[in-house]
Parts: sequence; structure tokens; C-alpha cells
Amino acid sequence: MAGRARGNTEISSEKRPFHLSILPEAVVEAASCLNSLAPDAQRVWDGTTGLAGHLLLLAAAYPKASLYASDADAEMLKLARERAGGKITEYRQGNFGENPFRDKAPFAFIFFDLGISSAHFDFFERGFSFRFDQPLDMRMNAESGISAARLLATAEEKELARIFFEFGEEKLSRRIAREIVERRKVAPITTTRELTEICEHVYPPKYKAKGHADRYPATRVFQALRIAVNGELDALASALKFAPDQLSVGGRLAILSFHSLEDRLVKHAFRDRAFIKETDPTAKSNFKPGDYRLVEPGGITPNEKEIAENPRARSARLRILERIR
Repeated sequence: MAGRARGNTEISSEKRPFHLSILPEAVVEAASCLNSLAPDAQRVWDGTTGLAGHLLLLAAAYPKASLYASDADAEMLKLARERAGGKITEYRQGNFGENPFRDKAPFAFIFFDLGISSAHFDFFERGFSFRFDQPLDMRMNAESGISAARLLATAEEKELARIFFEFGEEKLSRRIAREIVERRKVAPITTTRELTEICEHVYPPKYKAKGHADRYPATRVFQALRIAVNGELDALASALKFAPDQLSVGGRLAILSFHSLEDRLVKHAFRDRAFIKETDPTAKSNFKPGDYRLVEPGGITPNEKEIAENPRARSARLRILERIR
């Protein structure tokens, strides 16, 4: 496929095939707790269904399970229904941070695949990827919230810099924010091409700072805008508060993240459930076991074969929390 080179504003019009699942074997294994439960207790909720790739694998591995699929994106949920049909028990639109299936709890297995589906990058024309020249929307739920273009048009320079730095860990956040504010005085920034050109203009041609050598200049800015527009970290923080409580005893919560901001939230939340601060001053340890345990405490990462087949998997990390009482 024709691609983009650093510093080159040519944007590809091709759309490449996408993989439906990342770490599929690990996700199926994480749900192995279903085998020890009665059929009426084998409830699975996938809060970020996407194209239903993971749920279809779970349906094949655990045919007695009741599978509940939700997604913030109505169009994505429609595609999932067309692909999976009756293999999934029920579909509902909604953000996983609000749990559209709270009335179905407790669950034996809960799964969140964070970020966005490959289809958002490759097939939906909402400006998620700088590889295509599209309108700057970036909303997963196109019926609510403000678009990325609107955010770029209205946010103050300091706020834009904060978004790029906190959500994208962008080292040149202030320069990029300053350039955006100057450009929008002339004309609004409404397309992916316009935003990409701004990022490339700000970056020196041979910028070799640590953390940027293997990235396009616009990568972190696009990530940050998407997270801000969709409130992704807020949704994750909300889900981390209630999801463990909605597990049945022996049930597992598995979360697949793709960058350090997400993974840090998941790691700390899981650790705080597994290890409770000790209040007894005579205790030998500052912590005592909680009602949960960490499965594979360091998380599970893709092997070389999966990364070769799907380069997007290279930063993936699957963390699993099990309720033990």
C-alpha cells in the first residue's frame, strides 16, 4: 500500500484490510472461568464490541454463554449485528463507562478493548486517521458531543496544549497549539490534511527526540484529540470503579489497552482492588489481600507472530482481574 513518509503531506486514498482481533487466544483463555459455571451464570459483557471479533471467538469457545454486546458507536454496532447475528444474545448502544447492561449483572466475564476499532481508522470517514483526507470529526457517537474541528476552533491555546501534552504526551504541544491558533485566525481547521500539515510544519525535518523517531509528527496530536473528543479516559475511570463489583465470584475483568495513559489507569485500579491498605497498626505489612487477584500481574503482550500479522498490536497489553470472594 502507498504510505506516508515523515514530512510528506501526501495522504493515501487506499484502505487496507484490518484484523478483527488482537490477542485472541489470551482473551479466550481469560474467559476460561466460564467453564466452571452453570449455563445460566455464564454471562459475558463486551463493552467495546467493535466488529464483534472477540465475541465471536468467545461464542465458539463457550457456546453456552450469554453474550451481551454494547458500543458507543451505533454504526459500529450495526456492523457487529450484521456480522455476528444471533450468536450474540443482545445488542445495546451505549458507552462502556455507563454500562448499558447493568441490569444483567453479575457477569462471569467483562471485556473492554480500549481505543477504537480498526474500522474507524480504515473505513469510517470521521477523521480518525491522518492517512486519509477526511473531515475532522473523531466522535465515536456522531450524535453527541463536539467534533474535533469544533474543539480546535473554540479551545484556548493553553487548553489545546494541555490536551496534546496530557492525552498525547506530545513534547511539542505548546508549539503546535500556538500554530493552530494562528492558522485558525485565517481559516478554520476542518480536515485531517490541514491538521497534519500544521504538525509537519512545526516539527523540524530531522527531529530525533526520544519517543518520536518512529512516529509521524501528527500521531500524538490525533490520539490526544480523539481521547478528548470522546472522553475516553473519563469513561475508563468510571468503568474501573463499578466493573469489578459487577463480577460474580470467580468472574474476570479483562482490559486491553494500547498506550501508557490507559494502561496506567488499569494497572493502578487493579492493584488497588487486589491489595487493600492495612489499617491495623500492628500488622507486618502495609497491605492485605483484597477480594480480587491479579491474573498475570505484569499483563499479557502480543507475541512476535501477532505483531507481524497486525502491527497495531505492538503496543497492546491485556490485564486481567479476578474476583475471588
